[in-house]
Amino acid sequence: MNPASGNLPLQLSIQLSMQRRQVRAGRVPQVCVMRLQHGRVWVTQEGRTEDYWLEPGASMVLLPGALVVIEADHLSALRIEPVALQTARAWLRLCGAGLRGLGAALCGSVRRDASALLSGGEGR
Repeated sequence: MNPASGNLPLQLSIQLSMQRRQVRAGRVPQVCVMRLQHGRVWVTQEGRTEDYWLEPGASMVLLPGALVVIEADHLSALRIEPVALQTARAWLRLCGAGLRGLGAALCGSVRRDASALLSGGEGR
């Protein structure tokens, strides 16, 4: 995040690498998800009553327009992306899983029908 500009351009997503004790601050223009990939960071956001420590794999929602401050406890990497992008990826994963499941179900049905035909269960 760039404290000078105060806003993050988030058409897609951004990757941040932070050194120990490095602080980044800024505002996101839309609802985003921040996910910590490795390291440990302290996060506070304007309008929230609590601060957060994030460990690897943890995520939190960032509210649009509110100042967010992130400080790395040690070498850390995180990704910030708009919720719409997160939703699109989840939908595509779900569709892929659904198509694989549909394919497996159809193949199973075809195998059962073929077995019935070969064993004389139909047409005799």
